[in-house]
Amino acid sequence: MTHAFTWLRRMIQQGIEQPETAEISQRLIRFLHEQLRLSLDLSAGKDDPPLVRARNPAETPRTISADAARNFYETILRESGYEGWQVTIDYAGGGTRVESSLRHLFLSQEQFTLERVRILLAHELAGHVARSFAGEHSPIGLLGIGTRDYYPTEEGLALYHERRVDELHGQMLDDSGLMSGMLATGLASGVVTPPQTFSSLYTFFEMLLLLYRLLRRPWEDVQTAQKRVHRLVLTRCLRTYRGVPDLGRAGVCHLQDVAYLRGLLLIDRMAAEDETVLDRLAVGKIACGQLPVLHPLRMIPPPQPLRQLAYDPELDSYILSFESSEKDAEKLA
Repeated sequence: MTHAFTWLRRMIQQGIEQPETAEISQRLIRFLHEQLRLSLDLSAGKDDPPLVRARNPAETPRTISADAARNFYETILRESGYEGWQVTIDYAGGGTRVESSLRHLFLSQEQFTLERVRILLAHELAGHVARSFAGEHSPIGLLGIGTRDYYPTEEGLALYHERRVDELHGQMLDDSGLMSGMLATGLASGVVTPPQTFSSLYTFFEMLLLLYRLLRRPWEDVQTAQKRVHRLVLTRCLRTYRGVPDLGRAGVCHLQDVAYLRGLLLIDRMAAEDETVLDRLAVGKIACGQLPVLHPLRMIPPPQPLRQLAYDPELDSYILSFESSEKDAEKLA
């Protein structure tokens, strides 16, 4: 929770300094004192750079169609030797996701920014798909479905690759989801503060995500921002309390979302000591702690063509070539 509270403190500090967000920041501080019995040292880290970088409304990111994105992912999966994997546009609105058991990548029916295409490649394919496929084809079939406690390692590796790709393109990993997930789980379960119910957690995130959005989009008026934030807050709280029959009972929640930040910190520490751990973990869906158990088996890490492609500095040009091919096909139709 230390990283999450530091992130929260830095956002409040940034919000207080700007007239447009000072009031919502003060409301958030009062909630921390009165509801969470929490006091943040707002004098610490005064010289830190701004946490949230405002977007430029004049910037128009390059995009490709869902069909072009599907063709791109189908091509790289096929050329990388991932037999049996398919890519489908989910017209039912189920969203973009990987279903490893079905060997399927589902894409939402929308325009994809180049950044989004890169993130999906680095996180979902070079991360999740690659480890699942390697495990299925290893001498130990269990590595294809996941060993005990593999999940933090799984998400940590995927986030590690995602961040590396962002850095190659001069960007920073958006850690708002990581920190929000850790905060939501910690506050709901009462790790540091009194445990929160669904309604109190909703109130907290309604203020927090509104502050984040106003810092990220300073040109947006509060009323518009509040409408956009409502859906995000509801999704966050439903995710935190899914499976809980009584939402008025404090201290009961779903703990999955702690795995993301925990996993990334774990991979960061291990990769800093020995970067070859990234290859050793690529043999399947295993936890970091199981590497000593697998060492006597001398399993050879498989090639990582998807990772190599994700790290290719010319990746954007390759992605855009599929949009051009799609438009050429439409002209001929």
